[in-house]
Amino acid sequence: MQPAGIDEARRIFGADVLGREEISAALRADFSRSAVAPPPFAPDVLMRAADEGMMLVLRVPRTADGAPLTILELGARFSTSTDQGPDGPWFAREPFAVETCRLGWALVEKQPFSQSRNLSYPEQEEELRKRSQRLGAKLRRRTAVEIVYDTLLYAAARGERLLDTDWDWSSSPTSDGGFVTAGQFDDRGLRLLGYSQAVRFDSLGICATFDTVL
Repeated sequence: MQPAGIDEARRIFGADVLGREEISAALRADFSRSAVAPPPFAPDVLMRAADEGMMLVLRVPRTADGAPLTILELGARFSTSTDQGPDGPWFAREPFAVETCRLGWALVEKQPFSQSRNLSYPEQEEELRKRSQRLGAKLRRRTAVEIVYDTLLYAAARGERLLDTDWDWSSSPTSDGGFVTAGQFDDRGLRLLGYSQAVRFDSLGICATFDTVL
């Protein structure tokens, strides 16, 4: 089946599309000349994703002028604290702090799916596997920078804070053996914390993603 294309995607998702226009406006950079292919997903895949409460996001690793969109850069551009202390954010020297998204389109859950809540990290992995089987897609956790990118750009484009009360547990490890989680997005910014794999609570889950890299 042929890919749906951006116009069909906008018809299916409505405001839950962050395409080239929205990314350009949010980042105040012109991506109109960038070599970005249309969304590669078939219409039935998009409709199933929309029914599951997902959004469609174009992720770019750099601005139009070449600046890498790391977590630190995104935080600076969108004036979010990301839990900065007197010496800067706790994660400034962590390896994931210099990572960027890969160029490509992604389908992303706007909130953690219910079966992933109040579970340890390994237990969440099993629920993610089951959800992948049910939806017929290879779902995965987002990386820390993907969570920050998706959440901050959606807020900039749509004026709505995702993860305002929830936390999304990423696949990005911390140097002390935990994994990064992001959430509780309020006027002070999007918070990033590192949790051990045994932690569990009701508002901590997975916003699964299904993507294609260009």
